[in-house]
Parts: sequence; structure tokens; C-alpha cells
Amino acid sequence: MDVQTALTYVREFLRLYWANEAAHESWSRELEAQHGMTAKQYALLRAVERQADITTTDLTELLGKAQPAITQMLNRLENNGFITREPSPADKRKRELRLTPKAQKVLDSVEPIGPTRVVLALEHANEREAGEVVRAMELLYQWQTQRKLKKK
Repeated sequence: MDVQTALTYVREFLRLYWANEAAHESWSRELEAQHGMTAKQYALLRAVERQADITTTDLTELLGKAQPAITQMLNRLENNGFITREPSPADKRKRELRLTPKAQKVLDSVEPIGPTRVVLALEHANEREAGEVVRAMELLYQWQTQRKLKKK
């Protein structure tokens, strides 16, 4: 591809990327102001909603946060009345996460945006569409991580 064509794609990609970032940031501030939770906490609640037996390990992988950060988020959500954590009847070492009516009210009334919306959209995509999105993200990741600065 020639340089001019490549730059056209770069500009369009960056325009869309920054527009998405700005929309997500605005939505996140509104979410925090209206409901007292961060976008990551909202994503965590959506994850619990979609998978009843989700573990903290699952949440660390899904949200890209370390275990202590997930535990801190769970503590805040529990303290603010959005979740409960109870010992599992099957395994007393595990704690089951449950949404409270307060959390469900937020999830029912708040339209997701950004990464959470992408996750929900992928759940409704067909395999070909979902695969294309994942492959495109993998390609972007490879391009970003494989290129190194040249030493002087």
C-alpha cells in the first residue's frame, strides 16, 4: 500500500479510536455521577450477570486487572450494596457472587458503551463476525508489540 493510502487509513482509524475513547470517558463520568460506580465496576457487574458461577480468577482475565484490584472492586461493590458474596454450599472455600436488586436496577437502566458494549455485541455476533473482530484485535496487538525502537 502506498504511503498516502496508508495515512488515510491511519487517520480514519485514529478518528474512530479517539471518538470511541471520548464517548466511553463521557459515559464513564456520567455512570459514576449517577450511580456511584466506575466503568470497570459496571463491567464486573455485567460479567456476574452473564455468568452466575464466575470466579475472581475469571474476572481478572476478563477485566485485565490483578487479583488484588478485583478484590478491592468486589469489596466496594459489596459495601455499596451492589453484590453479595456468600460461601458456596458446594465448596466452602469459594464465595458466590450475587447481584442485588440495586445492581440489577442499574444494569436494566444503563445502556453500556465501550468495551462492555463490545463484549455484549460479540455475544450476539455469528462466529464469522466475532472471529473477524478478534483477528483484527490480534493483528493490532501484534503490530504494537512486535515493533521495537531502533537503538542509536
